[in-house]
Amino acid sequence: MATDGWRQTGGRAAARVAELSKPFQLDLASLSALVFDVDGTLYRQEPLRNAMLRRLLRYHAFRPAAGLAAVKIIAAYRRAQEELRNAAETVDDLAAAQIGFASERAGVKREAVEICVSQWMEREPLRIINRYKEEGLTELLNECRRRGVKLGSFSDYPAMDKLAALGVLDYFDVTMCAQDPGVGAFKPDPKGIRRVIEHLGLSPRQILYVGDRPDVDGAAAEAAGVPCAIITRRHRNNGRSDTKFVRFESYNELR
Repeated sequence: MATDGWRQTGGRAAARVAELSKPFQLDLASLSALVFDVDGTLYRQEPLRNAMLRRLLRYHAFRPAAGLAAVKIIAAYRRAQEELRNAAETVDDLAAAQIGFASERAGVKREAVEICVSQWMEREPLRIINRYKEEGLTELLNECRRRGVKLGSFSDYPAMDKLAALGVLDYFDVTMCAQDPGVGAFKPDPKGIRRVIEHLGLSPRQILYVGDRPDVDGAAAEAAGVPCAIITRRHRNNGRSDTKFVRFESYNELR
């Protein structure tokens, strides 16, 4: 996919990233696709969660007990994800298993968990998620499209509605999640990333996986044999390489 223009205008940047990412021996000339995590990677997850908590409490202002119950259910649902993330085996229906875990932990019926999760973790965030889209993301996707680089996503949760709400769904050739049939495991299990690679018809070394959590995204990419870039503001060491990933503070720098 390399062109003369790419060699001239991007040569120094390519050399810099290749040097920084020696643990992966990343060859940008053979890079044919970027595969993204979604939550916390394409948008700023913590500010969105805080905004949703405020909306939830305002919604239940005259029913505080119901509001607190919803907060408890959401917390149990997130804990259930981490328990399943550390499970030794995959499950046939990951979404149902997480609902069941959360139901037990919160001490409420499954139906209550399903209703709460559907409203407050799936539908309502779509109304405001675009406010928290990562700066430089659209420019990076446009650059990938211009250069003929394929794009995919693999997330722990269904992502198509989120990608649509962020205004970027049409960029992606493949969109998959941990709850899809044939996956059944949260990262750092590499099965989902491997499935995306298969759908893209590429080899692992032609892929760069982009995430935000070294312990999850970096570990999953490493297990799948895929180089990884971590987008994070937590450590101000732009482009610093690691045994599992290369760290960047923004999509502008990655681009």
